[in-house]
Amino acid sequence: MLRRHVILLSSIAALSLAAPSLVLAATPKDQLVVAMDTSSLRGLDPNEINQLEAAEIVANLYERLIVLPADNISKPQPGLAESWTVSPDGKTFTFKIRSGVKFHSGNPLTAKDVEWSLRRLVKLGLAPSTDLRQWGFTADNVEKLIRATDGSTVVVETPEVWNSNLILYSLASFSTSILDSKFLADKDKGGDMGREFLQTADAGSGPYTLRTWRVNELIIADAFKDYWQGEPKMRRVLLRHIPESSAQRLQIDAGDADVATRLSSTDLGALETGGKVKIQKTPGFGFYYLALNQKDEILSKPKVREAFRYLIDYDGLAGTVMKYYGIKQQTIVPGGLPGAIDKNPYKLDIEKAKQLLTEAGYPNGFSKVYYATPVTPEYEVAQSLQANAAKAGVKLDLQGGDHIGKFRNRQFEIFSARSGDRLPDPHAVLQSYATNANNTDEAKLVGLNAWRTAWDVPKEIQQMVTAAAHETDQSKRADLYAKINEAYLASSPALVTSFQRTDAKAVRNEVKGYIGHSTWLTRWDTVNKGN
Repeated sequence: MLRRHVILLSSIAALSLAAPSLVLAATPKDQLVVAMDTSSLRGLDPNEINQLEAAEIVANLYERLIVLPADNISKPQPGLAESWTVSPDGKTFTFKIRSGVKFHSGNPLTAKDVEWSLRRLVKLGLAPSTDLRQWGFTADNVEKLIRATDGSTVVVETPEVWNSNLILYSLASFSTSILDSKFLADKDKGGDMGREFLQTADAGSGPYTLRTWRVNELIIADAFKDYWQGEPKMRRVLLRHIPESSAQRLQIDAGDADVATRLSSTDLGALETGGKVKIQKTPGFGFYYLALNQKDEILSKPKVREAFRYLIDYDGLAGTVMKYYGIKQQTIVPGGLPGAIDKNPYKLDIEKAKQLLTEAGYPNGFSKVYYATPVTPEYEVAQSLQANAAKAGVKLDLQGGDHIGKFRNRQFEIFSARSGDRLPDPHAVLQSYATNANNTDEAKLVGLNAWRTAWDVPKEIQQMVTAAAHETDQSKRADLYAKINEAYLASSPALVTSFQRTDAKAVRNEVKGYIGHSTWLTRWDTVNKGN
């Protein structure tokens, strides 16, 4: 009966979009069904992905040296590294690798796999490589600085002294997942170290192994029976591509899905009052932001940048589309972290925006192309800005679609999205939003939002960000971050923050142990349904 139900779930995944009211039996006790929008998934290589949905999948296919528990995220715990030490000078981290761990292939996980995986991340140099490259690792020095000294010991040596927690946090990120180097040895194509293969396959040691991926339809992961922490209770996880909020709401309300991940605030509110689900609001370390390309003659003017601050309906959005998805915040250090300040001086003010545009030389406004992701709540936020801008004489040609590639390559005028930095420390956000050591196109600092926006960040701010990352005294770090917060706000930045993100999910009451993670590493092996 269970097998028959699985086949039914798989075969109707695509049909559910056209007929969301189709009634199914309740999901099986030993299977977790998650409704999500998978349209942004380009692959599942841990060294390449940079989206919340992909990160959650990778978090369960692979493992990392360090674990940051969802309920105590600032305290690094042992993962694949059962222990570690830091040298007196703060530059050398020595990890003892856990014995008895198997990859899905059956190969044993060794220190050599750790060495190869971390080196691969740096050598590929894709966006997630910032997690290690920002500490001074490069393709030229990584073989010297990251090395397996025996079968169970890995040494990670940083070129400079950094706050040690920053290094440990980085080694807990999905980008530093450990891959099966022996299994991938014959998967190399043109020196890609298995990158093409890993788009739709896995080489991990996590609690689940990838079984099926039908693009924009269905992803199936099966429990790994030889998982070192024990076989998970959910023997299968099905991720169903359901991009529409209304369809997700119907599926979870009917019991055809256990978790819904991309719901509008309206649908979340209705489900919350219905009593069948609980709404999780997981705080994140990123922002909903507006990026103004500083290569553009108009958008590079400080008063134009400042005008956009007055075209966002912070209070109106906070009570509607952002009710479950964000907390109003116009400063740059996420709330709850050292240096955060409670200061939101801007509000929607069309006349003030007009005044600033006139002072900048544009009394009649201007027209720009505006790229935004067509998912909730990003697109609703973009539509609100478009309407307000029109009242100030600024015509925004709003174009939905997957434009992240254009943003990363500086091929845009205006772009908005949300970020999700993965280190529970202010440096995670500030590195991306407030540093840009080389503003040339050739630098290709694609992991930094400031570079993508071609913003030549004031040197004073960049110097403070660097100093705070090196500082080992926590009270001094907090003082520096408070100063950075004030300086960033006063600079009329090219990256306008409006809301600190929260990730909202609807979870049916019978599902226990599905806990949203602030760095996107939500686990499935902790889930049960009372069985």
